[in-house]
Amino acid sequence: MYFYSLPSIVSLCVAWARLVSSTQGSASTSAQQQHTHVANNSEFLSRQTHFGYTGATGPLGWAGLSPNNSLCTSGSRQSPINLGSWTGSPTVNPQVLISDGYGDFENLGTTVEVAAVGQTHFGGKNYQLRQFHFHTPSEHRINEEYFPLEIHLVHQASDGARLVLGAVFEIATNGATTPLVDTLARQIQQIATPGSKTRVYGLTSHELINIFQNHRLYEYYGSLTTPPCSEGITWLVAQTPLALDVGSYLAFKRVLKFNSRYTQNIPGKINLARIAASQMAR
Repeated sequence: MYFYSLPSIVSLCVAWARLVSSTQGSASTSAQQQHTHVANNSEFLSRQTHFGYTGATGPLGWAGLSPNNSLCTSGSRQSPINLGSWTGSPTVNPQVLISDGYGDFENLGTTVEVAAVGQTHFGGKNYQLRQFHFHTPSEHRINEEYFPLEIHLVHQASDGARLVLGAVFEIATNGATTPLVDTLARQIQQIATPGSKTRVYGLTSHELINIFQNHRLYEYYGSLTTPPCSEGITWLVAQTPLALDVGSYLAFKRVLKFNSRYTQNIPGKINLARIAASQMAR
């Protein structure tokens, strides 16, 4: 992901807005494969087609790909964001359960995803784990620093409430690793082609459970980081990076390449795309 200062992002948004105004109604249909961040028939769990991370179908063009994506450029609580001391933290950590064993590992064209079984209890509510997926480089930044990899564990409660647990990874220099990522990295070349899938065995989630239950977290209310950019998402992001083996990182990067949305404005503030539009109107 390219990480820009606010003026740089505004300049990009201005350029994008000019492009859209000259090509209205002719969104490209040659983008990447279908992408889902969960699998169900609700809005939160819907499949989105024809979006990517570069060019006209990249983040600056998402709103022009479908009327359902309007929040991508109008929403005031968009994700990802820069996290730091100004970000809230939960008073009580979540209780996390993730089933070990095996999972179906699929290349969706815009990420790789593992269909997972689990549950997180947070804020008096039970959330069912639907799946987890990866972004390289990280989508969230911590104190302006970005990281080579990020995992999102996507949950939904029976009443429709939505929760995502996120953690970034840092390259380890002391031999430490995260076995879950190492196991997936050894199999990821089997799903190098979008649409391919394989079953992976030997998945263990101890490190993930530990980081969310026993370490400090950031908490904020944001959005999906992919179209339709729906808001009302509770985000819990680990403040401490997980360990990442350099070989595992390279394996993920070769398949994922670049699949990160640019950093959004402070939650509650005007969308960066609207700032760009107002500059164009001057």
